[in-house]
Amino acid sequence: MSQYRAAIAQWICALEDGRLRPQLVYYYGTAEAGPWEGHYLEALRAFVARCGGEGEVVIARCPAQMNLMGMHIDYGGMPSLRMAVRGADTLAIARPNPSGQVRLHSLMRAAGEVENRFAPASFSLSDMVPTEPVATRQALMDYAGRVDRSQLAADWAVLPQGGLIFLESYFRQRHPLQGMDCLVWSNVSPSGGMSSSSALVIATAYAAMGASGLAPGVDMPEEDLIDGIGTSEWIRGTRGGTADHGGMILGRTGKVVSVGVFPARTLGYAALPEAYAALILDSGVPRVYDEAVKEETVIAYPLGAFLIRQLILPRLAGTPGFEGLPSDYAECIAYIRDITCQRLRLGLPQLYRVLQALPLITTLAEVEKQAGAAYAPFHRLQIGDRFQRITPDYPIRLRRRFAFGLAEQDRVRAMLEFLNAGRLATALQLVQIAHDGDLDCEVSDADLERRRQAALAGEEAGQLCFLPGGYGRMTPAYDRVVRVINQYLAERGGPEAGAVQRLGAGWGGNVGGLVRREFLSGDEGSKFERLLREELGIEVELDCCQALPGEGACLLRAPENKV
Repeated sequence: MSQYRAAIAQWICALEDGRLRPQLVYYYGTAEAGPWEGHYLEALRAFVARCGGEGEVVIARCPAQMNLMGMHIDYGGMPSLRMAVRGADTLAIARPNPSGQVRLHSLMRAAGEVENRFAPASFSLSDMVPTEPVATRQALMDYAGRVDRSQLAADWAVLPQGGLIFLESYFRQRHPLQGMDCLVWSNVSPSGGMSSSSALVIATAYAAMGASGLAPGVDMPEEDLIDGIGTSEWIRGTRGGTADHGGMILGRTGKVVSVGVFPARTLGYAALPEAYAALILDSGVPRVYDEAVKEETVIAYPLGAFLIRQLILPRLAGTPGFEGLPSDYAECIAYIRDITCQRLRLGLPQLYRVLQALPLITTLAEVEKQAGAAYAPFHRLQIGDRFQRITPDYPIRLRRRFAFGLAEQDRVRAMLEFLNAGRLATALQLVQIAHDGDLDCEVSDADLERRRQAALAGEEAGQLCFLPGGYGRMTPAYDRVVRVINQYLAERGGPEAGAVQRLGAGWGGNVGGLVRREFLSGDEGSKFERLLREELGIEVELDCCQALPGEGACLLRAPENKV
C-alpha cells in the first residue's frame, strides 16, 4: 500500500515541484495538468484545515460519466455505451481512523466558485453495518428492501454509507475495514446526467479501501467493485443499475465503452471521432421524480421476462417460425436481456411476434391469476419488498416499457457498430430515436407488424434498434429542450451535425450527445449559444460544456520522498 499512501506535506510538495505532473497529464491532458495541480492542492489544504495535517493519506479520483446510449436499462442486466468524462472529477482524500469513526467533509467547485454545499457528517462504522453479510448484488438488494432507513444518514452521507456497508461485508473475513477522515472535492455538475452521486460513491469507496490498506482492482476485482459499489446505492432508495459505475471505472482515454452488467464487463470500445465532442448541458428543467412511475418502469423488465418465459413462449413453441426454440428456453431467461434472437434461436420477425403477445397494460394481480403457482417464487425473488408503491392492482404499462428496453439494448449494439464503421449519421439518428423512446407512447400491434414485415424483407429499418418504445420518463419542457437543439443542428449542418437526448433518470436535468466541434466554438458556437439563450433560456459557454473520453477511477500513486 505504500505506493498509494504518503504524508500530506509530501503530496503537497510533489504537486508544487511538478513530480505529480506525469500522472495528471495522463488523466487530464497536457493543457489541463497545471490547473488540476491547483485543484489537488486546494483539496489537500482543505483537508488539513478541517481534519488536521498529521498522518498519511490516500487520494482517490473518480470521473463523471456520460451515457451515450442505453438509458434506463442497466438494471435489467443490459449493456450501455458509456464515456468517462475527462476533467470532471470527484476527489476523495482519506486518512485511516482506527477508532472506526467516519468523518466526512466536502468542497464543491461549481462554475469556478468554491462552495460548502454540504454540512460535515460523522458516523460510526460499527454501528452502521448489518450483522449478516451483504457482499453480493442479490444480498444488497434484499437488504435494501428491508433496511430501516431511519438508521442511515438523512443527508449526503447516506451515499458513502451504502458503499461502506458493502465493503465491510466483502472484506469482513480477511481484512477489517477501518474508519476514515475524508474530504470530498468535486467539480461534477449535480444537476443530473453526469452521475455526480455515483462518482461520490466510487471516490469514497476507493478512498476507504486505500485508507484500509486495500488496492481497488487488486484486492477486489473490477467486476465486484462495479456490481457491489453500484448496487450499494439501493440501500439509500435508488432503484438503478450499475452501468454508471462501470463507465466510471472502465473508461479509457479517447474511447467510449460498452459496459455489460451482472457481471460487470467490457463488451467493446469505439474511438470517439476527432471531429466530434460530447456535449453536456443543464436543460434548466428541474427533475421532479414520480416515485410510483419510477418503480413501475423498473418492475416492467422482470415482469415482462416472466410472462414471456411462463406464458407466451409455451403458447408459441412449435408454431411456424418457433421450431428452433431450445427445449430449455425457460432456463435461458433470467433477465430481459435474455429475450434475444441469438439466445432463443429465433428470427427477428418472431421476436416481434413475442412483443405483440405482451399486454399493453396489466397488474400484478392479473399476472398472478394467469401464472398460478409459478408466480410466488418469481415474486419472492424479483419483486419482494422492493416496489412498495406497486400494489397488486396498480396498472403497469408493460408492453411499451418492455419494448423500449429490448430496443435500447439493440441500440447499444448498433451504435457501437455504426461508430466503428464511420456511419455517424445513422448513429446520431439512434440518439434521437432513443430520446423518442422516453415519451408516453404505446407500441401498437400495427406498428410491430410493420416492423415485422420489414424484418422479413431484410430491410435495415426492420432492426429492433429503430423501434422507440415508450419508457415514459419525459416532460414537455424537458422534451422541448432536446427537440429545439436537434432541429437547430440539423438545419445548420445536416444529419451529421450532431444530436442530443435526455440524460440520466429522465424528467429533467441534463441533456447531451455528440456534436461536431465546429458548432461548439467560434462564430458557429456563438450562434448556438444565442439560440440556447433566446429560445430556451439556457445561459452557457459552450467551451465549458464539451467533454472528451477520459480514464476511469483510481487511487493516485504516492510520490517518492524527495532526495
